Amino acid sequence: MLVGKVGKYVTWDHQNNEKFIITILDNQDNNLFDKVYKNKKIKKHNVELKYIDNIDELSETNILFISVSKSNNLQEILEKTSNKNILTVSVIRGFAQKGGILQIYFSSQKPKIRINLNASKKENLKIKSSLLRISDIVKDD
Repeated sequence: MLVGKVGKYVTWDHQNNEKFIITILDNQDNNLFDKVYKNKKIKKHNVELKYIDNIDELSETNILFISVSKSNNLQEILEKTSNKNILTVSVIRGFAQKGGILQIYFSSQKPKIRINLNASKKENLKIKSSLLRISDIVKDD
């Protein structure tokens, strides 16, 4: 699962020293995240998973994974995560072009990444060049 793997290539301004937090907004994957990240570490920090149904429940997190079911609320979600040093990730079509930071999509049945570099800079996230080289870079609409 790419969501956690990309965390190795991103630097946050305010990294929690005890844990690496991934928040899943509207879990549609029947606890796939639990299966993948149980007892795992990212950047030498234990992974903590949080599941929320509404963006208003969001608290401290490194990565926010936004499920496809939230497509209709995407602009509101991105506004509420703005200036909070959060890496937003989704598989929603056009996510990066709409202001999300990292979009996962599939081409020839292989996972690919689109990164909105402007959005990442606004959030003070530094993405390593090794990830940028293998990603499509997009600009906001």
